[in-house]
Amino acid sequence: MHLFIKRITLFFFVAVVVVSCRKGDLPEEHYFGKVNVSLLNLPNTPKVMIYFDNKQLDTISTVGTGSHFVLQAGIKAKLAAYDAVKNELLADTLITILPNAAQDFKFAYSQELGLKGFVSGEGTKVAPDSLFVQLSNKLSATFYPKDKYDLKFIYSDPATGELVESPIVLKGWERGKLSSQILKFRVQDESGNGITYAAKIIDPATGEVVPQPDGSEFFVLGIDQSYAGKYLITSVSDDNNGSITNINSVEL
Repeated sequence: MHLFIKRITLFFFVAVVVVSCRKGDLPEEHYFGKVNVSLLNLPNTPKVMIYFDNKQLDTISTVGTGSHFVLQAGIKAKLAAYDAVKNELLADTLITILPNAAQDFKFAYSQELGLKGFVSGEGTKVAPDSLFVQLSNKLSATFYPKDKYDLKFIYSDPATGELVESPIVLKGWERGKLSSQILKFRVQDESGNGITYAAKIIDPATGEVVPQPDGSEFFVLGIDQSYAGKYLITSVSDDNNGSITNINSVEL
C-alpha cells in the first residue's frame, strides 16, 4: 500500500512539472550564451586580461586560440580588455549575451602600430571583390589638434579615371583609438578592374575639409585590389611635417 501511494505521488509530481514547462518558455535567466575572445598576433603584444561586467574572466596571450566563456543570457554589459602587465584599461565594448548563441571577438593591441580595440569575428567574412577595414588614428596633436575628426572617402573610377565621392563616412575618428565602425570598400569592379581609395579629414564642427600643411586635401589609404577579400586594420599617422604618408595595414 505504501509503495502504491509513493508511485501515485511521484506520478502527480512529474505531471505537474511537465505541465509547468509547457506553459511557456523558460525565463531568460535560465539561458546562456557563449563569448569567444582571442588576441591577434601583432608586434610585441603582451598578455591581456579580459573582463565582463567588471568581473575578470581570464588572461589571454597571442599563443593558442584564446578563451571561451559561458555567460548568462540577457545581460548587457561591457566586455573589457586590460594590459596584464600595467593593469591598464585598453578598450571596452558594450555587448549583450545572446541566448543559445556564440559571439566571437578578436582583440588587437600593438603600441608599435597604435592599435587597441575589439574586432568582431563576424567581420572577417568578406566578399571577394571587397575588403573590410578598421582605421587607427595616430595623427599628431601638433598638426591635427582635435581629438576627433570625421573621414570622407573618394575613389578613382576605373572606367573614366575620375575621382568620385564615396557615400562612406567615418564619424568620430578618435586619436589614439581604433575605429569601432567597420568600413566596407569595394576594390574591384565587374570587369575585374581595381578601385583605389583616398580619404579627406573633416572638421566635425564645420563639415569643412582639414587640409594637410602642404595644402593637400586628401591622402591615399593604400588599400586596393591586392587586399580583395581581406579584413584589415590600418593605422594612419603623419610625419614630422604633418603630411599623412605613414599608412600601415595588417591583415586579420
